[in-house]
Amino acid sequence: MTEATPGGASRPAQPRLAYPPSYAEELKHRVLDELAMVQGRIKVAETLDPNMAKEEFRKAHGSQRGARLQSARKWLLGREDDLMQNFANGDEIDPARIDPVVIPVRTPQDVDVFKYASLQWSVPVSNGYGRRTRFLVRDRQNGKLIAIFALGDPVIAQSARDTAIGWNTEQRNNRLYNVYDAFVLGAVEPYRQLLGGKLAALLTISNETRDFLFHKYDGQETGIRKQIKDPTPVLITTSSALGRSSVYNRITLDGALMFRSVGFTKGYGHFQFSDELFVELRDYVRDVVLDDPKAKVGSTMYGSGPNWRFRIIRTALTQLEIPAENLQHNIKREVFLAPTAVGWDAYLRGETNEIEPFDLPTERIGEYYRNRWAIGRAERRPGFALWNREEARLLPKASLGLTSTVAPTPGRVDMGAYSLAIGTAARVVHGRTPAGAVSDGVAYISRLEGPGLAISAADIAWANGEREVRGWDRHDSDPVLEDVIGRLRIGVHPAERFKTQSVMELRTAVRKAGAQSNVAKTTSVELSESVGFDVAATFDKLAEAMVGTRESLLKDTGTRRGQLCVVFDDSDRVTPTLAWAITRPLSLLLADNREKPTAPVLQRKPPRMEDMNVDRSAAGPA
Repeated sequence: MTEATPGGASRPAQPRLAYPPSYAEELKHRVLDELAMVQGRIKVAETLDPNMAKEEFRKAHGSQRGARLQSARKWLLGREDDLMQNFANGDEIDPARIDPVVIPVRTPQDVDVFKYASLQWSVPVSNGYGRRTRFLVRDRQNGKLIAIFALGDPVIAQSARDTAIGWNTEQRNNRLYNVYDAFVLGAVEPYRQLLGGKLAALLTISNETRDFLFHKYDGQETGIRKQIKDPTPVLITTSSALGRSSVYNRITLDGALMFRSVGFTKGYGHFQFSDELFVELRDYVRDVVLDDPKAKVGSTMYGSGPNWRFRIIRTALTQLEIPAENLQHNIKREVFLAPTAVGWDAYLRGETNEIEPFDLPTERIGEYYRNRWAIGRAERRPGFALWNREEARLLPKASLGLTSTVAPTPGRVDMGAYSLAIGTAARVVHGRTPAGAVSDGVAYISRLEGPGLAISAADIAWANGEREVRGWDRHDSDPVLEDVIGRLRIGVHPAERFKTQSVMELRTAVRKAGAQSNVAKTTSVELSESVGFDVAATFDKLAEAMVGTRESLLKDTGTRRGQLCVVFDDSDRVTPTLAWAITRPLSLLLADNREKPTAPVLQRKPPRMEDMNVDRSAAGPA
């Protein structure tokens, strides 16, 4: 007996494993446990607004991404420092000079860069099917990576796509070869912050991409029917990773809509099964049902079809008596079509053999992108310039060796026009605590930046057990912010109802003419209205922190029971710094009708204090 290999050759069948009677039940429980975890995240997401729902969808993909990062660990060791050099620091980018070039992946070095970039994303990328061609997009101004994309064979049947084209089965079989699916598509940091994903999407339909695909596949036989067909890409398809897409929506070129939303997938798939679990299911199916002629699970060749992984999992679920409805994960992905020629739909239906390809050179697309998106985005969100390539690092610093003295990368919270770098430095300080005692302490420094704004804050843990967050350095910011340097500090106290939790009171800084700034009581609604986003929902999303009155959260019955506060984990560095930022400097600036922040988004987790290089050279005053 022989079995097929992915390359198409045959080899002697592997000896069948002898499974103990309890194995199937153990495997069934592992499957149900993984499904329960993912389905729980998705059910939570379905109750949230779209932006918060996407974060839950990302968490649902978390175990799969974690497994892929773990499997890439050995590959990353010794490579990552060099690979990171392909990423631009934010200050290396002049948005008005971004000049994209499309580079097909050909060399081993390009393969590594593509792989490293794809590992950055929160949703693991697909390997694609059949014809697969990968591309890098680099910026001529600095040689750095802007984005990656990969085009391959589409799935044979996709209802939203087929309905939009007007295909019947025969028409689809005849012209599906002219459709390519962008199964990988996205920008890397910091170009992502400049809407580089829209640039990458337009480049999938550029002249250079079309010409490369034609020359690569011209004269080749099709995989299934062994025919020679014209490989000209007439239609590019893609789908969002997390529900409704903000990247592909409204992608225009000179006023013409280039990417058209045609509906959503039905929410079926297999991402909820980790790679590790899939290998177990595959081996189990091969050993239990491979003799069944209807069970085409032995290879990834044409003939087994592009849904090989899906079919293996479905077969395994049947064997384990798990309902097939568990393949419906309910993350409905938005489907987009991007034609590359006039008359594309009639051509794909076989009503004509003539098309008029669009003339879209990369140079024209780049110019349009700069003027339409990049320059304006950079003006509205200057925080992109603060991004450092160290933030792309995937391996923990400990992996670099115990003697490494490289400073940990600060965390980053994006707030539109404002950006909060958390954990920029740590130093020993000496001064007076909130209670007036003279003590030493360790300050965890962060920095808030925006238009005309650069101000540092210190989260200080005093040796006597007190803790506070206070303004540290105004730098060159508006003099009105001088009042929050060393003053208007916020005490951090144990939340006695909750072990390992702390509490900060939320009062907003206010300024009256001729007097120093002071703080005033506020409510959750008032604070949310002043900063322009739902404060309670934001803290919950970022760090599972709770916002409410002392009475509602701490069961306080004293005179301060109506005081607004936030309760958070003792180890949380995001919540106290963000709470200080919105109630102190931003509160003062927004009172002067400055631009409001957008709802904060955590771009990178901050370093732990124990991972910081603490400056002990001098105990500076606090």
